[in-house]
Formats: sequence, structure tokens, C-alpha cells
Amino acid sequence: VTEGIRYAEQVISGEIVACELVKLSCRRFLNDLEHGHERGIYFMEARAQHILDFYDFVPHVKGDLAGKPITLLAWHVFILINLFGFVIPLIDELTGEVRVDDDGEVIYVRRFRTAYDEVARKNAKSTLSSGIGLYMAGADGEGGAEVYYTATTRDQARIVFEDAKNMVKKAKKTLGRLFGFNKLAIFQEKTASKFEPLSSDANNLDGLNIHCGIVDELHAHKTRDVWDVLETATGARLQSLLFAITTAGFNREGICFELRDYAIKVLKGVVEDDTFFAVIYTLDEGDDPFDESVWIKANPGLGICKRFDDMRRLAKKAKEQIAARPNFLTKHLNMWVNAESIWMEMEKWDRCPINADDAELQTYPVWVG
Repeated sequence: VTEGIRYAEQVISGEIVACELVKLSCRRFLNDLEHGHERGIYFMEARAQHILDFYDFVPHVKGDLAGKPITLLAWHVFILINLFGFVIPLIDELTGEVRVDDDGEVIYVRRFRTAYDEVARKNAKSTLSSGIGLYMAGADGEGGAEVYYTATTRDQARIVFEDAKNMVKKAKKTLGRLFGFNKLAIFQEKTASKFEPLSSDANNLDGLNIHCGIVDELHAHKTRDVWDVLETATGARLQSLLFAITTAGFNREGICFELRDYAIKVLKGVVEDDTFFAVIYTLDEGDDPFDESVWIKANPGLGICKRFDDMRRLAKKAKEQIAARPNFLTKHLNMWVNAESIWMEMEKWDRCPINADDAELQTYPVWVG
């Protein structure tokens, strides 16, 4: 837990290079640690530590580290202690009074019900979301927990699901005791809980009773149907979590950009929503996308789970080939762009004079198309 708190402090102090939106998220966290109790929000370190301890049993499933326990990055810890550490008293909807257990102790539930995490590719997003899915399915103390991982296609959703299943396979003495699995689901018979992949076919999502819904690459969802169905399916749970994890995209009219806009309003204090968590790793306005010193703003795992030499290779290609630039900006610098492909360097267009002088207009023919 201390590592996550220290991360927020280092971001604010400038020891860790971060964009303004991440600074806002860290400032919100530190402010709520100190003043949250004034509006009924409390930070329970034991709850935050519980999920961090769970990750000690979650192994890597790919590469040289396959089979070895995952070491969470500082930004992962920051997100996890936010989502699972902050709680609020459970209020009885009929009486309006704080509910207590049989021993007279106040019952607390998690504060955050929706989370928006936007970060560039190859920063171990799948590792983070796989662990959250497993935890919510089998270690959160929820009876009959339903956890769903959804993407634009079932095959895409199965990628992270298969990672989670392989985690269970490789950790036979720990996770293997908590879960069973088959081709369709990871399950826990004792609590009748399950973790399944889903496609984005909203017509087949009715009737769900979701404890945790994880939406992968929300920017790629062409409609808001899936998000809306999942959101309405969490209403029966006391501390459900709807978690969007995405990179930037091109569709500024879709649900992802809409949610991003809301997230920024929450971070800036324009909208007050204590149930909504947001962190957005991107470049600041005016940053040069080809300046290596700013890359870490969009890539908190740069140099650890994302290679510098690969970033340099992709940057060189994007600088020389205009058509490769949108993909580099969106996927690797987490910057929203207006089009999936471009044919003109807009920087050059912006440097052109606004109006040609009369002599030039009289000398050369002009076409507009």
C-alpha cells in the first residue's frame, strides 16, 4: 500500500514524470486520504493490502518470467489501492440509516463502482485486468459472483480470459485451490462464482447479475450498447465494479470518448462523483510526440514491460511515414486523433498563411475540393 501512496506523492512532486491528468488523479487520491472522512469516505489499508497480497499468487504466463509471481508496477498498485481501499458505510435504502452487522459493527462497501483506465499499449493492462477478474470472482467474498470480460469480439475477450486461465494452471497450489476451469469459464464451486469472456453482442447480455464487468479497448466499441447493458446489470450488487481499460482511438462520438470526457470533468472537479475513478496516461498539450522524455507520460511501464528500443523504432517509422503516424499516436502515446489514416501533415498545413495575397491569386489558378 505504501508503494501506491508514494507513487502519488512522487507524481505530485515531479519525481515521476506524468501528465496533468495523472497528476489530477494523484492529487484527488491524496486529498481523499486526508479529507475523505469529512464526506463519509474512508481508506481501509487492510482491504487495499488484501488484493495486493492476492497478486503474490498470480504468476506470469508469457515470456521468460512465465510461472514466476507477478511484481506489480507502482502505477498498478496506485490503481488497485484506489479501487479496493476506499470504502463508504452501507446505507439502508428503506430507513436511510447506516447498516450494521450482527456484532453491531458498521458495514462498509467499496466507494468506486466505475473505473476508467486509459493508457498506451504494452503497459501490462492485461496483467492488471486478469488479476482483478480473478480476485473479484474468487477472493472478494461475494456469493455467486459473476465476472465478465468483454471485448468487440469473443476471440478478443478470450485472449485475457485465456491468460487468466493459464494463471490458474501455473499456480496449482494457490489459485488452483480456489478455482476450477473449462473452455467456457473459470469457476469457484464453493461460492457458485464464475469468470467468463463475452462478445460485444448486447442482445445476448440481458439477464446478467454482474459483480465485475471488465471492458477491453472501449474505444473500439462502435456503439454504447454493451456499456449500457453492463452498467444496468450491476444494480443488484452492493459493491460491483465496471472497469473500462482502453487506449486512445479515433471515434470522438463514441461511448469511450464520452466516458473520457466525463472522467476529465470528475478529475478537474467540474463534476462531483465519488463513485467514479479515473486515470488517463497521455501527453500534455504542446508535448512533442517524438521527444523521448515525454513518452513515459503515456507509458508508465516504459523500460520495464515496454521496451525503449521498440518505441524508438516505431517513432522513427511514424516520423518518416505519415500513414503510420495515427497508429503510433493512439496506440503508443495514447493520443486521440481525428482520423484512422492521414494523407497530409497537418503541422505543415497549420504553418501555411491563412490568406494568399491578391497578386498570387491572380497569377495562379486555384481549385478547392
